[in-house]
Amino acid sequence: MAAEAAGGDPVSSIAHYEAHAAEYGTALLGHDTGDSRRRFLAAIAKEAADILDLGCGPGRDLKAFAAAGHRAVGLDGSPTLAAAARAYSGCPVWERDLADPGLPAEAFDGVFAQAVLFHVPTPGLPALLAAILATLRPGGVFYACDPTGSGEEGWVEDRHIALRRPQSWKRLARDSGLTLVEEWRRPLDAPRRQQTWLATLWRKA
Repeated sequence: MAAEAAGGDPVSSIAHYEAHAAEYGTALLGHDTGDSRRRFLAAIAKEAADILDLGCGPGRDLKAFAAAGHRAVGLDGSPTLAAAARAYSGCPVWERDLADPGLPAEAFDGVFAQAVLFHVPTPGLPALLAAILATLRPGGVFYACDPTGSGEEGWVEDRHIALRRPQSWKRLARDSGLTLVEEWRRPLDAPRRQQTWLATLWRKA
């Protein structure tokens, strides 16, 4: 897992999603994350929470949060997907790179990140986790779900992929100051050996 883009230099993962925005816009809207949203919202336990959907894509979860009565804001690095999310959800969406998300301090009760952090190179993950912790209010909840592996990491064509060991990911999150609330494997109905995605819920003290 160490392929590079043509010319020898890796390109941003954002460029991949921008180039394939139409395909992802269709595919991601059909992906069921309802169970994860329910667990996330149950942990927040507020009727009208302020939620940041980090890497919101075309706005699937963003729309669901808003429909449930929450004040939801999306963030995506792809201008095309951000525009699609605004149109689909009716929510504000920030166009920002996760390398410098510019998150406001203590602005959210929850941050939801479905299939996002495995595109962040491990050396840059502590800074992003620090930004997430800072943007959460005291007692706020952070959800993350990403594919796992044996520590493989690198550029695959035009995307950065990090298949972290579960214990490595959880250590990074704990070191940032987050406390683990719950973890489970996805896809939910698949045999255990096929449940290669790990979902985790964290709380800010």
